[in-house]
Amino acid sequence: MIVDIIEAMRRGDIAAALAAARDTLAAEPDNASAHHLLGVCLQQKGDPAGARQAFERALELGPDIAAHHFSLATQKLAEGDAAGAIRGLKEALVLDPNQLGAYVLLAHLALGRGDQAEAERNLRLAQRVNAEHPQVRVIEGYVAQAQGDGDKALKCFTAAAEADPNLAAAQLALGQAYLSRGMWPFAEQALANALRLDNSRAPTTLRALVEARRRQGKAEETLATLDELIAVAPADPMARVLRSELLIEYGREADAVADLCAVLDAHPTQAPVLGQAVALLVRSGRPDEAKVRAEAALEKAPDQDELWKVRLNVAGMLGEEAKPVLDRWHTAMPQSAACLEMLCGYHDAQGQHEQAGQYADQALAINPDLYAANLYKLRAEFRDDPALSLTRAERLLPQAKDGPARRSLLGWRGLSLDALGRHADAAEVWREMVRHPLPGQVLPPPAVPADEAPAGKIDGLLLWSPPGVRAEFVLRQAKAQLGPKLRLDRIGSEADGDGYGLRRRAPGHPEAGTAARWESSLRAAGLDPAESRDWLPHVDAYTFATLGGAKVLVLLTDPRDALLNWMLHGSLQNYHFLPEIGRSAQWLAAVLEAVADEAEVSGRVDLVRLDVDAGEAAQRIEQALGLESPLPGVFGPGQRLPAGHWRHYRESLAEEFALLAPVAARLGYPAE
Repeated sequence: MIVDIIEAMRRGDIAAALAAARDTLAAEPDNASAHHLLGVCLQQKGDPAGARQAFERALELGPDIAAHHFSLATQKLAEGDAAGAIRGLKEALVLDPNQLGAYVLLAHLALGRGDQAEAERNLRLAQRVNAEHPQVRVIEGYVAQAQGDGDKALKCFTAAAEADPNLAAAQLALGQAYLSRGMWPFAEQALANALRLDNSRAPTTLRALVEARRRQGKAEETLATLDELIAVAPADPMARVLRSELLIEYGREADAVADLCAVLDAHPTQAPVLGQAVALLVRSGRPDEAKVRAEAALEKAPDQDELWKVRLNVAGMLGEEAKPVLDRWHTAMPQSAACLEMLCGYHDAQGQHEQAGQYADQALAINPDLYAANLYKLRAEFRDDPALSLTRAERLLPQAKDGPARRSLLGWRGLSLDALGRHADAAEVWREMVRHPLPGQVLPPPAVPADEAPAGKIDGLLLWSPPGVRAEFVLRQAKAQLGPKLRLDRIGSEADGDGYGLRRRAPGHPEAGTAARWESSLRAAGLDPAESRDWLPHVDAYTFATLGGAKVLVLLTDPRDALLNWMLHGSLQNYHFLPEIGRSAQWLAAVLEAVADEAEVSGRVDLVRLDVDAGEAAQRIEQALGLESPLPGVFGPGQRLPAGHWRHYRESLAEEFALLAPVAARLGYPAE
C-alpha cells in the first residue's frame, strides 16, 4: 500500500519503505506512484541506477504528473546531466506551475553557470509559491551572496536552518557562510550537522569541515575528516594533496612528502595535482625536486598547455626568468593560443606594447574568445578609440559567465561609454557591474563610535587615505625616503596584528585595537613608536579615541570622485565595493564624518586635498612626514578618473552623491 511506503519514509526507515514499495509493485506492477516512491527510496539508499529505472518507469506510466518529471530531473542532475535535468524541471513546471522544488533547483543551476539574472527570476517565482519555505530561504541566501550581500545571505541561511533544523542544505549553506566569515566553531557545528543529515557524506561538505577544523588548530580531527574524504573520494588526488599540505602545516613534513610523492607517482602528468605538488615541494624546501617533477611531466606530455603553465609557475617560485620557459613552450606548441596569450601578457608587463599586440592578435586568430588577450586589445583600443573598445566589450559580455570576468567587462564598457560622453548609460552599466563582487576582497568595517573605545594616548604620526584615493604613489615615494619609519605592512595583509588592520574586531574583543597593542607591535618590529609614521586602512571615532595624542595626516580627494574611483579602480585597502552604490556612499560618508568631527574638535588632523593644488599638497605632506627631498608629484600613473569628474554624474548618481555632499562641504569641497 502506498500509505505504508510513505509512513515508513516519514519514520526514516528506508528498508521498510523499500519492502513496502516492492510488495505494492508485486501486486500492482503498473502503479506509477509506487514506482516513483521506489525510486525515491533507492535514491536515498545510494542506488542511482535503480532509482533512475524506477523514475523512468513512473514517468512512462504517469507522464502527466509533475513530481515524476521532477524526481527524474534530480537523478539526472546527480549523474551530471545538467541539460537533461533542466529540461525535466521545465516540463514539471509546465504541468504544475507551483512545483516549488523545480524553481529552487533551476535557480541553483543558474547560479552554478554564472547566470545571476536567471537565478533571481526563478527565486522570485519560488517566492510566489512560498517565500518562507526553508529551501526558498536557502536559495535566496545564495542569490544574495552572489550579489555581494553577505549579511542578507547569512540571515536567510539562519532562517532556513531554524525553520527546518533537519534540512541538510540549510546547514551546509549556513556552515559555508560562517566559514567565509572566519567564524570557525559555528562553521564546524553547522557542517557537522549537514553531514549527520546527509547520508551521502558529500565531498564538498567534508572539504569545508576540514577547513573549519584546520582553522581552529584541531590537527587530529582535521586529519580524521580528511581521511574520511579520501575514503569517500579515493579517485580524487587533490584530497591527498590537501592532506600533504596539512601534514606540512602540522610539522609532519616527512609524512607529507611521502604522501605527495605517492600522488605524483600515480599522476605524473595531471596538471592540477602537479601544480599543487610542486608548490608544496618548494614550500618544504625541495625546489630542485619540484623543477625535476615539472620537467618530467613535460617530457611525458609536451603538448599539454596546463603542464607548461605549471612549469612557468615553478620558474616564478624559483626566481627564474619566465621568457626561456615561454620560448620552449612556443617551440613545442607553436599553435598554442594559451602560450601566445601568455607571451602577450609577458611583453605587456615589460612595456613592449608592439610585441604584446602582435601576440594578442595571433592568439585571437586561433581562439577569438580568449579573455586575457581580448582584455589587452580592449585596453589598447580604449586608449586610441573608445568606440572600438565599447564594441569589443559588448561582444564579449554574453560569453562571460563568471562574476569577475563580467565585472571587468562591464567596467570597461562603462568607461568606454564615459569616454564617449554617454554618462547616463555608463552609470547604468556600473550599477550592474557592482552586483558582481570580486573574489578575495574584504568587507569595509563599520564606523565605531568613541564611546565604545578604551581611551589611549600615543606618540607618532598616523596616515589615512579613503578608499578610492590613489595614495600609493605618495606612499611609495615617502617609503623610499623614510624606510622602516613609514609603516605600510598593513597593505595587502589581513592579519589581525595590533587590531588596526584591514579587518577590525568589535570593541572589547581581546584582539581589538588599543594604544598598548599598537605600541607593542612597533617595538616588536624594532621601531620607536614616537618616530613612526603608520598608514592605517581604516579610521573612525574609535580609532581616534584609542590612539589619542598622535598627529593624523589625511590624504583626500573630493569624496564623490573617491566613490567613483573606488567603484571602478578599487582601493589600496582592497575593500569590497558594496552591491549598491548608495550603500558604499553611505559607508564612506560615515567614515569621513568621523574624520571631519575629529578635525574640528582636536586640531590634530591635517587634511591634505591632493586634487586642489598638487604643489601645495606635496609641500604639506613633505613637512608632515619630515621628508628631506621634494615629492615628484602626488598622483602616479595608476588608473583614476580626473578630479571633478563626478560632476558628469550629478544627475545619474544624484541620490548617492547627496549622501556625500554634506561631508564634502565640511572637508572644503563644494557641496554642488
